[in-house]
Amino acid sequence: MLAAAWAQLAYLKDIQVKISSEFSIIKKYLSGIGTSYLTSNGIDLSVGDDCAILAAKSKLLISTDTSIVDVHFLKSMPSDAIAYRSVAVALSDIAAMGGKPLAFNLSLVMPNFKPDWMKGFRKGLQKVSREYKFPLIGGDLVKGPLQISVTVIGIPQKKTLLRSTAKAGDILCISDVLGRGYIGFREFKNSGVVDKITKSYLYPAPQINYGLTISNIASSAIDISDGILQDLSHLISSSGVGCNIDLDKVPVAERKSKKRCLEFGDDYQILYTVAPKKLETLKANLKSIGKECHTIGVMSGKKLRITSKTVNTKNWDHFK
Repeated sequence: MLAAAWAQLAYLKDIQVKISSEFSIIKKYLSGIGTSYLTSNGIDLSVGDDCAILAAKSKLLISTDTSIVDVHFLKSMPSDAIAYRSVAVALSDIAAMGGKPLAFNLSLVMPNFKPDWMKGFRKGLQKVSREYKFPLIGGDLVKGPLQISVTVIGIPQKKTLLRSTAKAGDILCISDVLGRGYIGFREFKNSGVVDKITKSYLYPAPQINYGLTISNIASSAIDISDGILQDLSHLISSSGVGCNIDLDKVPVAERKSKKRCLEFGDDYQILYTVAPKKLETLKANLKSIGKECHTIGVMSGKKLRITSKTVNTKNWDHFK
């Protein structure tokens, strides 16, 4: 019985959308995205063969993120937002390591084929490809519950930012306000409207230019996807050094919802450290691109110490 069940699962695992239509769907909706960036980004072969070919002349950054309907995005979202968001959250990992995007792969699992939905999905892919100047070079299309897996490929700068290289005495910094993702999610769930507020959740902006700007100065970095304390705990664990953080210094989008702004995640800002003697240089470099550095703590000791007169936080955990 176990063998029969396994055989059935194995069969169901790779049912194609429709053998007769799979390649036509790929050709019409998932090909030709970002082709103008192929040559400049060192892509010798993209969509259309068994594998893409990258003419890599240096180390590469590679990261994969999977987005599942009603877990990582709302089913009611426009399909262009679903596509854009799925790629953008993966790109945030490239930003946190101070890298430049080169290309991405996409695996789409969908329950059925709807032309209008696919048109919107293609539009979202084109938008994120155009904004970050990197092409779609391959992927897969399968029938099943809606799910998108994106693998992004980037190239590091002279120095790659890691989670494991913070030092005692380093200043803890954050790239921008937290909570816009939470407020956007809350407002879209209530209204279903696409506007300036909800776009922060629907179309998150990975901090690529910010990461590139701090890459040669910061000592460590991580992106904020799961809430500031959970992601800070990863940096502490990897670096083997504790942190004193003052949550009252963390800028938030809405003071009355500060607790949720801090723990919700989905902001895709960069949390990073810098040596005190390099802080002013870092601030000057950021000012040149119209960005700021918010200092919120100091790396010290072996544990996480939280100071706040206004909130009592808890971490978000995927598995709770």
